[in-house]
Amino acid sequence: MHMKFFLLAWWLGCALTGFARAAATTGTINATLTLTNGCLINGDPATANASFGTLDFGTHPATFDTLSATLTGATGDGIRVRCTDGATYSVQIIGSNTAPTNVYGAETASPRYLVLGSDASQGIAYTLYNDAAFTTPIANNTRLRASGIPDPVNGNIYPVYGRVSQGGNNTAVPAGTYTDVINVQVIY
Repeated sequence: MHMKFFLLAWWLGCALTGFARAAATTGTINATLTLTNGCLINGDPATANASFGTLDFGTHPATFDTLSATLTGATGDGIRVRCTDGATYSVQIIGSNTAPTNVYGAETASPRYLVLGSDASQGIAYTLYNDAAFTTPIANNTRLRASGIPDPVNGNIYPVYGRVSQGGNNTAVPAGTYTDVINVQVIY
């Protein structure tokens, strides 16, 4: 009997000592998030390959004289930019097609070129403007000016207009589809 009592006491002692010796370790987990300034371009948060819209001169006879177009984006006319509150940013056009061998239309101080898809040596000169009166040509790497009242959802509006002039009703202009890729950059 003493042996049973002794074993029971020993077992209880070990059990209680084990509980008394239990330890706990506490610590923390560090969670982080770093946010940088961001911009919505025509309502889209894209940071590469953003769609700034389309400058469509339409379909006309090759014997044109003057043609005009307005940049239209997903949220209306012009480029619409809204950046993080308080962030400074600029919008600029940084390049487009180089001049082809044969150019029709007037080449201004800031010319751009629509190039014939079936013959890259043929092109139509045009100019981009920051105003509907076609008085302020847009040069590469120059900040565009915002116009009008900022949209509370889509931000400032940067209008872009295109004009082909002095086509001269020329019958030598090849018919076909002419295109240009205008590169735009928002720096923030």
